Amino acid sequence: MIRNLKEVKDNNFDITRSAEEVRNLSFNDHVCLGCGICESTCPVEAITLNAVALDARVGFETYFSGHDKIGQNIKEAPDVQRISIDESKCVLCGMCSGLCPVDALVLTINDVPIREIDAYPHYNAFSEIDDDECIYCKRCEIACPRDAIVIERVLPSRADLVTGEIEVNEDDCIYCGVCQELCPAEAIVVDSETGKESIVIDKDKCVYCLVCKKSCPTNAIKALCRACSYGEYDLDPAKAVVTGNSVIDSNACVYCGWCEGVCPTDAAKHKKPFEGTIEVDQDKCQACGACVDICSCNALAFPVSTGPGSRMEHVIANADYCIKCKACANACPNEAITVVRTEIDHTPTNSATWNEALDAIKN
Repeated sequence: MIRNLKEVKDNNFDITRSAEEVRNLSFNDHVCLGCGICESTCPVEAITLNAVALDARVGFETYFSGHDKIGQNIKEAPDVQRISIDESKCVLCGMCSGLCPVDALVLTINDVPIREIDAYPHYNAFSEIDDDECIYCKRCEIACPRDAIVIERVLPSRADLVTGEIEVNEDDCIYCGVCQELCPAEAIVVDSETGKESIVIDKDKCVYCLVCKKSCPTNAIKALCRACSYGEYDLDPAKAVVTGNSVIDSNACVYCGWCEGVCPTDAAKHKKPFEGTIEVDQDKCQACGACVDICSCNALAFPVSTGPGSRMEHVIANADYCIKCKACANACPNEAITVVRTEIDHTPTNSATWNEALDAIKN
């Protein structure tokens, strides 16, 4: 999996104005996708999308995509903020906040985010994990490109999974340490120092695999796996279950769907704010990698090499995990990427201004 390893410093702004109500607009740069929706929909043209193509290349490590062209001549990562805002123009209308797909811009009115105010439309996007179905395998946590998922799991004890007996006849033991070296559970500690010889078996770690018994040169170890020999008659299946809980950081999640895509039990579900298509014109693509680096969803990648020196020279897109934010299209210096939004799922609004903005995003 390609993972964005670029460290981005916060370049946040915070605008507050007071009248009969207190309005505050804050921005978190590390959450921003570089999609440009805020710039294109701002009614007073107060927002400018900065050079996201440059931003995409900032701090790039050559092992990130395996494509060394991007890493050339990069000495030090400059401090680049993805958007700029002209405070003298901003009227704190909240359109940028309401239309931002990842809440990088947050407008509050009397300390209440407009996402929580019914009069303002918002996207019906979500990501969730059903703990009743989750087996806490951590595949979603590993796959998440934004590190937005944390799986906390509690493992059963070995004693609840296997049962048996083990003992050492120290009259026969020569303290050679063979059993300690071979024990896969690291349950045996042997002290071979002359005059201090001892052997200790930690039964909480022992899995009764019988490796120690079979390897002992003097047959000093007697062991039996009762579960193997007589069946699991004394094991409680309820105690053998992995338990835990899952946490999704809503501030980091971009609703890409990797969690649902890799989940083996269908416990993870998601809904994107936008539906549509993404296409890469391979004739125009120059494999600069700017799109790969800026994509927050790991939806763009260079194909895996099939052999020494056989590297594909064009980017491929995985539409299943693309959120149609258009950051890649903004970053591409050759206009090789076309993203079309066909559907936007949002709460209804009677405001003609907001409906026009939503239609503009789709078209």
